[in-house]
Amino acid sequence: MKLFLEQRKEKEIEVIVRYHEMNSDVKRLVQKIESCNHTVVGSDNGRQYKISIYDIYYIESVDKKTFIYTRDQVFRSEKKLYHFVEELKEYDFVQVSKSCILNLDVLEYIKSLYNSRMEATLINGEKITISRTYLPIIKEALSKEVEQQ
Repeated sequence: MKLFLEQRKEKEIEVIVRYHEMNSDVKRLVQKIESCNHTVVGSDNGRQYKISIYDIYYIESVDKKTFIYTRDQVFRSEKKLYHFVEELKEYDFVQVSKSCILNLDVLEYIKSLYNSRMEATLINGEKITISRTYLPIIKEALSKEVEQQ
């Protein structure tokens, strides 16, 4: 794959993808590009913010409240976790417990814990527990990531 970058006077970014045959690599690339504009709404201190899905590390539900975690901020959302599960499943987000979905792009590594559970360490050092119910889902998602690289 060749990559060409060209600075132009137009403010809008234009991306042209040339390919011989539509395959999973091309589809994944197009999906990543299209998702750059995908945002969710979260609030902090009474203010509403548009949050790019690529800035989200994980989304968690605690005491029937939903929180969106980025590298260094936490936002509150009115949406229920299951809405985010559906909305973000095509963008490398996977459910890792009953109350948490994780952005695989920020996953550093996974290690085993007791009781067949695992712990995910994120690129910012935060740790998330993966419950055994969701282990097959995350293993499948990770194997797809490896296959596509």
